[in-house]
Amino acid sequence: MQSLAVFYGRNRPDYYLTEGLPLLLTTALPFAVWGCWSAFTNSGYNPDCQKVTRPLAISVAVFVTIMSLIAHKEVRFIYPLLPGLLVLAAGPFSQFFSPLLLPKTAMKKILFFIFVAVNTALASYISQVHQRGVIDVLHYLRHEHELKVSSNTTIMFMMPCHSTPWRSHLIFPEIDARALTCEPPLDVPIEARSLYMDEADQFYADPTAWMNEHMEDTELLRKRQTHAAINIHQEKAQWPEYLVFFEQLEPTMTEFLANTPYIQDWRTFNTHWHDDSRRQGDVVVWRLEGVEK
Repeated sequence: MQSLAVFYGRNRPDYYLTEGLPLLLTTALPFAVWGCWSAFTNSGYNPDCQKVTRPLAISVAVFVTIMSLIAHKEVRFIYPLLPGLLVLAAGPFSQFFSPLLLPKTAMKKILFFIFVAVNTALASYISQVHQRGVIDVLHYLRHEHELKVSSNTTIMFMMPCHSTPWRSHLIFPEIDARALTCEPPLDVPIEARSLYMDEADQFYADPTAWMNEHMEDTELLRKRQTHAAINIHQEKAQWPEYLVFFEQLEPTMTEFLANTPYIQDWRTFNTHWHDDSRRQGDVVVWRLEGVEK
């Protein structure tokens, strides 16, 4: 009602047709289009099949049309359509590659092999390689907490908001974690929203200025007893036991925290590429030296 979604991005009206559905279906896209067309034109299906395919095709068309009217769009918003789209794609796929597993012509055999190989490669890469670091770091931190002699662990994620699913992974009550936030401008007048910056935006606009304003003075960090209780939620937050950030931020953190008790504790590969420059490079973990592991 307040158009708050556009705070997280605005997309073209044809986004779902030109980007969303191709990303969702990959190599199954032409078969899904063929299946939708057949469902609407009475071709390729017997009457019994059309009792299933036509409602599915109508649902897809109506849902995509309505979602396209909303300025903010994401591929995940159309995930519920995937089962129906795969059902629509199944008939044309089996017709095109008939008999399945051993098509009659050499060209279709090659296309079938490419279809299987592309999907296998994509599934393997995306689930096992791409952006795995933001998950691996949570397993590492949780394991480190389980091995500790002392009971409390404090962690700060200096990353764009929602970079890691830390709330679902760091389940121990003794783990006190915090991440940069990106709440929508609920109480900001419409005319002022274009100037609104959430906490993550403020941090990345000038990380050094943000840390000077919101974190304790590094001189106090050098003098502080690292075994003392650490409060990372106050206005001038104390530096936590663990800092987690992307490699892109490493030069800034190295300069700002020079001659402090922080040491690199762990790092891991995250991704070969990313469309967000703030999320590029390895995931890096720094630990406050002197805290018992």
